[in-house]
Amino acid sequence: MKKKILAALLSVAMVATLFAGCGSSESASSDAAEEKEEEAAPEEEKADEEEAEAPAAAATLDDIDAMALPKGEWKIGFSNFFAGNSWKQQMEAEFEEEAEALKAAGIISDYVMLNADGDQAKQISDINDLITMGCDAIVVTAITEDGLNDVLEEAEDEGVVVINFDNGVSTDKVTSKIKVSDYDFGFMAGEWLGKQLEAGAKVIQLDGTAGTSTDSNRSQGMLDGLASTCPDAEVIANAKCDWDYATAKAAVEDLLSTYSEIDGVLSQGGAMTQAAIDAFNSAGRDLVPMTGEGSNGFLRSWIENQDKGFDSLAFICPCAQSAAALDVAVSALNGVQVEKEYLMSVDPVTADNLTEYYREDLNDNYWVASELSDEKLKELFGE
Repeated sequence: MKKKILAALLSVAMVATLFAGCGSSESASSDAAEEKEEEAAPEEEKADEEEAEAPAAAATLDDIDAMALPKGEWKIGFSNFFAGNSWKQQMEAEFEEEAEALKAAGIISDYVMLNADGDQAKQISDINDLITMGCDAIVVTAITEDGLNDVLEEAEDEGVVVINFDNGVSTDKVTSKIKVSDYDFGFMAGEWLGKQLEAGAKVIQLDGTAGTSTDSNRSQGMLDGLASTCPDAEVIANAKCDWDYATAKAAVEDLLSTYSEIDGVLSQGGAMTQAAIDAFNSAGRDLVPMTGEGSNGFLRSWIENQDKGFDSLAFICPCAQSAAALDVAVSALNGVQVEKEYLMSVDPVTADNLTEYYREDLNDNYWVASELSDEKLKELFGE
């Protein structure tokens, strides 16, 4: 069912190379030098190189289509550390719709979804419960990078397939990891914002939840990206807002009352940028460039404020990572050779494609680039 998004969005085990090629002037120079060498090479050498590279380019998840697998008695466990925002809720729905389709097709026998409600001890207990229930595979998004290592390694030792996605774990002793580059999301955002600013601009930074890999990687990426295009910009304040609308709105209101000059908002996304727009408008302050993420609510606010000169760049962190992780788990159970790491990437929302991504028929809680059926989307997010 998710073959379309897997084929389109997942690149195989060249993750380290792809990460190293972004956000670094040194790697950019190296890439440029390699391009020049390639241009100077004889046509026969270029042809040989293309032949040598062809197998790697073909090694995608095109061949991993869980719906094409034989029927089985596999039981799948899903451990989510938190479901308290709309992104997490849609992510769970993406997993559930795929699991229901696989179950209806007889490819899996059952699945169990557990939510730890932000409690690490409970998530460890949840994973132990999934092992005890006899789950053949566990799909997990982790509350912290290190906190689940022991229990996930125990699961692997007991022959359970473990697929990590979204918030990563530091152990390599899992079957596979579905990754997005949060650092690259941040770098892309910071780089864009820096191009909109004058030297010496004053910027406020809105971060996510402290202690998560998503927050730390996006934050560092944003700062590095901003420095690459506007090295004289000054981050005058940083607020941890948990990607939450209400928390961010209160924080930005406080910052607006404290600082008479704010030239840009470096936001990790979630619902925080939409909150920042509303706070600026409520305070009667001119809107400034702000980075964001591909939520329908933010895109609506962007469109509604274009006549005020507002502009942004919004990266997309696909909710369908969960469904991709499920498909990889089922494939591994059926003996398909899966890679240790996959990188999921979607082009960002810009002023040029904004109206293509925005869904007027869905409410603010929808996150773009979904693989849910239209029927399910309207059930969950219909106006």
